[in-house]
Amino acid sequence: MKKLLLLTYYWPPSGGPGVQRWLKFVKFLPEFGWQPTVITTRDGDYPALDTSLLKEVPDTVEVIRTYTPNIGRIFKKVSGNAALPYGSLQTDRKSSIRKKILFFLRLNFVIPDLRKLWNRYAYKAAKAELQKENYDLLVSTGPPHSTHLIAAKLTKKFSIKWLADFRDPWSEMSYLKTAGRLPITEFFDKKLEAKVLRQSDIITVVSQKIKADFNNLEKIKVLHNGFDEDDFTDIYYEKSEKFQINYFGSLTNETNPLIVLTTVNELIESGKNKFEMNFWGNYLPEMQAKIQAKDKFKIVNFHGYLPHSQILVKMVNSQLLLLIINKLKNNKGILTGKIFEYLGSRIPILGLGPTDGEAAAILQETGSGKMFPYDDKKNIYQYIRTLYENWQNNRVWQSASASYLKYSRRNLTKQLIDIIE
Repeated sequence: MKKLLLLTYYWPPSGGPGVQRWLKFVKFLPEFGWQPTVITTRDGDYPALDTSLLKEVPDTVEVIRTYTPNIGRIFKKVSGNAALPYGSLQTDRKSSIRKKILFFLRLNFVIPDLRKLWNRYAYKAAKAELQKENYDLLVSTGPPHSTHLIAAKLTKKFSIKWLADFRDPWSEMSYLKTAGRLPITEFFDKKLEAKVLRQSDIITVVSQKIKADFNNLEKIKVLHNGFDEDDFTDIYYEKSEKFQINYFGSLTNETNPLIVLTTVNELIESGKNKFEMNFWGNYLPEMQAKIQAKDKFKIVNFHGYLPHSQILVKMVNSQLLLLIINKLKNNKGILTGKIFEYLGSRIPILGLGPTDGEAAAILQETGSGKMFPYDDKKNIYQYIRTLYENWQNNRVWQSASASYLKYSRRNLTKQLIDIIE
């Protein structure tokens, strides 16, 4: 078998979307003649813990865990108990002055991210492994994009092919554009980004937008996220007493579901009164308050993080899944990881976002749902009403297309093999 060495900050027991991509690649790589070894954190700062994911790591895969500075504990002490930022650096009007100052300092004086404190320990472990074994490929995956800097240093010392995998943009990340970053900070961050783009042999990205951000370099390949068919094997849909509209993920100022809630309010007023809306994930308090203020019929429930396996059960037992593309400039290329597990659930999807964007194209291609402009209440009303009436009359929704299977994790691993071989 060929051998692959993976550098990743997020690995079980880390929860959250960042862990899924390479957990699934590692699962399927041996089927295609590649044996992975993983270098990761021992006690990293994660968006959530999900110990159930540990059983998904194949017994044949060696996982090397290194010492990791407890950045979260330091951050909480300095910030007055604020959590270490993950996936966003937003504050709102209720945020303390201390928190706002701390986030500004983090944004402008820690490049590319706080988790780079892990790099020296990961480098040492990877160096020892490369001296001990012959590997055919080195892989770094980000965010955190500081992980790519470990690989950049290793390839200066060892003659090994390097694949840099981007699950999100780097310098063009949406929250960096709205959070008050200084031009000098952006300049130095882009220099680090350019170093990785220049030095790596292969680059994989999850969307055409990120490829465009990187100037469409020839060595960049789009390798989408996906869903694992095995995850849905023993999950079955059971009709509930309420028509459940469910959302999974973060709620920020740019992911605003209020038009759906106000539309449902109108449907309830028309006599269609068996609705429920559920939100699972992290929420900006200001956005949560706005939703609660519009919850005219008290149909909204907020839940915390759930283990991945339980999230999938909730997805499959939804009547409608809500997908929100961040309302930002140049958002046509935003392609959240959740859309693919939504596809795997076979539940209809209501998207809010650009109707000519990448996410809209996937919904249309797979027949899995529809994307609406953020203010298209008339057509959102009709879409929800039709699904509600079908549910009321026990007509089960099914998409006509089987093309969603191209986004299965096994098929995507085959694409990865085609790229690296």
